[in-house]
Amino acid sequence: MFDRLRKAFSPSSGSAARPVTNKEVARWAASQQLAIVPSATEGHFDLGGDVGGHPWRLECGAPTRDYVRGLELRGRADVGADPDAAVMVLNRSLHEALEGSAYNAITDTLQTTVNTNLPEEMRWLAMYEEMTWPGLPASFRQHFAVIAERIEVAQRWIHAPVVSQLLNFLEGEHSAARAQSPLVLMLVRGKVYLRMEHTERSLPEIEHATQMLLIGAQAAMQNLPPMSVAGPDDLPNLER
Repeated sequence: MFDRLRKAFSPSSGSAARPVTNKEVARWAASQQLAIVPSATEGHFDLGGDVGGHPWRLECGAPTRDYVRGLELRGRADVGADPDAAVMVLNRSLHEALEGSAYNAITDTLQTTVNTNLPEEMRWLAMYEEMTWPGLPASFRQHFAVIAERIEVAQRWIHAPVVSQLLNFLEGEHSAARAQSPLVLMLVRGKVYLRMEHTERSLPEIEHATQMLLIGAQAAMQNLPPMSVAGPDDLPNLER
């Protein structure tokens, strides 16, 4: 089922720059006052800290998704956001590939319900719709898809800082490769999750991943606190 995904996201044959070493990652983490767990395997690491008093973690290791090649950067921030909020942002190329695979997985087995064995990202594509709204920049809609259960929740989380950080990731000399490299940012179960391919094996890529996770976490804490704190009246009325 994932053969097409593997081909779509296979690495280019061009020569790559020297991968960042674990020592370089450790020095950078120390300069940022981040905790890091050393690993004997080059390219693997586990670092973390806190954001607004809530713990977060970013690790790099073997991929846990078939659409990721090489190493995978995956992060989680336990920010205690509204547990009912469900929003996913993924880059456009991954959205198209997963959408096709999700459709094939269901039709090939003549299923009428979503297979719980599918990755969560694919189940969401079967359950929820892509959301868009007038304030979302055209450049963002070109490169990313927002999948959510409720548009008002998506609007509260995907605001200017999150949009800017995701678009900033596509800038620079590796912009074309980054646009095709799998990336998923999710808000679900009160936590923010990040999953992306460590394509460049560079320190700037790790820095971008860290910033995406932290900015997503800050946006969730500020704009989608638990309902017991925010209250239902704090949700925007789109008809006003």
